[in-house]
Parts: sequence; C-alpha cells; structure tokens
Amino acid sequence: MVTIDPAKQRLHRALTPFFEAVVTEQVQYSATLSRLDVLDLVAMTPSARHVSRADLNGAGTLPDRVTVSVLATAYRTR
Repeated sequence: MVTIDPAKQRLHRALTPFFEAVVTEQVQYSATLSRLDVLDLVAMTPSARHVSRADLNGAGTLPDRVTVSVLATAYRTR
C-alpha cells in the first residue's frame, strides 16, 4: 500500500553540497500491528487521500503483520 518512488532523490540532492554519503544499509523487519495501528499508519500515507477511515473500518480484514523496509544512510560533512 505504501511505497516510495525510487526516482525521488530530493534529499540526496539537498545534502550533496554539504555531506558525503558514507554507508547505506537496508534495514528490514516484520512488525505486528493492532487494527488501530494499521488505521493510523494508512492515515499518514498518500493512500489516505483515496480511502476514508470509515471505508477501512468497514473493510473487514486488515493485515496484522507488515514488513518495514528502509534504506538508512550515514553521512559525513564534506
């Protein structure tokens, strides 16, 4: 439901004049969520514009387990 466009490089472009990327690591783990957690997370995403909380409440089964996957980059000053 939530993805980041891989072409989005705004942060990288903004940091490049001042910082140099030292290392990037993928961090990935599973998390168990309550129904309220799922509703809150969806409400914080661009997907929230396309579905109301009432629609989600009436959606029946929502996932109770998600995979969190991010790229974490450490920078140092140039």
